[in-house]
Amino acid sequence: MKRIILILCLISICAQAQIENFFKYSTFYSSATVGSPFTEREDYIAIDKGYEDVTTIHKYDYNLTFGIRKIARMDYEYKVKTWYYGTEKAVADNVLIGNALGWEYLANFSFIRQRGEKFINQNYWLRYLGEKCVTKLQYVDNQRVDLKYNSFDTRYRISKGNWDFTAGICFRMHDPYGINPIEDFWTPGESTFTQLAGDFGYSTQYVQGQWHWFNNEELIATSNDEFFKHYFGDAVASFNERELDKLGTQKDLNLVLGAAYYKYTDKFWLHAWANVLPYHYGLDEYSFEYDQESIEWMEWDTGLVFGLRINKHFGIFVEGTHQRFWMKPLYECKFGFNYLIF
Repeated sequence: MKRIILILCLISICAQAQIENFFKYSTFYSSATVGSPFTEREDYIAIDKGYEDVTTIHKYDYNLTFGIRKIARMDYEYKVKTWYYGTEKAVADNVLIGNALGWEYLANFSFIRQRGEKFINQNYWLRYLGEKCVTKLQYVDNQRVDLKYNSFDTRYRISKGNWDFTAGICFRMHDPYGINPIEDFWTPGESTFTQLAGDFGYSTQYVQGQWHWFNNEELIATSNDEFFKHYFGDAVASFNERELDKLGTQKDLNLVLGAAYYKYTDKFWLHAWANVLPYHYGLDEYSFEYDQESIEWMEWDTGLVFGLRINKHFGIFVEGTHQRFWMKPLYECKFGFNYLIF
């Protein structure tokens, strides 16, 4: 009995040590940002021998973010701020091969309102980097660009000097992409826009020379122009969303190849990486359809960080990432120079 208790105590101590080591050097953060909204251009409509101001006035913008991160900074990165806000966009956070072996992770959750539109951005990933392997588990929900997926990426790693080469498989679960339900529901020329609106549940009534439009017996527009300008597009979009939700989550399996180069000195640094998915196998009926014979359907995740200090006063930089999954491009680029006067 004493041996069992001793073994349990040792297991408990080891587990506690592992947990403490896992969270060592991590940072939990939260922040709230409030700002003035975008001012839209003035807009007016004519009514009864006069006009009415219908300019859109947005409520204040905000960003509420919280999360936890443990990511070793690259040599060219400096923590110039006292605090983490969660809104930082460090290019190196996107790399597969980090600057330290072992476990690294990021969990970032944001409530955002911009120009009156509310959305949520989520990015969670857990990565293990070893001498001969690298594995990354990730969940992304970027509602700003309508991109949502889970991925499990595991690869064999070969290091040669400043180069890293990886090869493996990537399993992904994602929303149905590349499908437009309205194309199957409505064929142009076979029915009118008015008939299509009727199929969506809208009704009309002719009143004093104008068609009035109703939704669930509620008056929403007093002319065809008003309805087709302000409501018809939303009706089509809502139909597509409902039909796509019925299809559920899709899955695919992909071959993934990667290459990365990293060199750093006090006056020059170059960090470049590319992850290419050249072959895809859909596991569900509505998985994204690829033309395997065309290079245009290849997917990638690439990035570049370049810096050069020409002298004590002058330096130039270029930083950027470009990702394309399911024909959805997501990119960002920064470049410029610094001149220090002293």
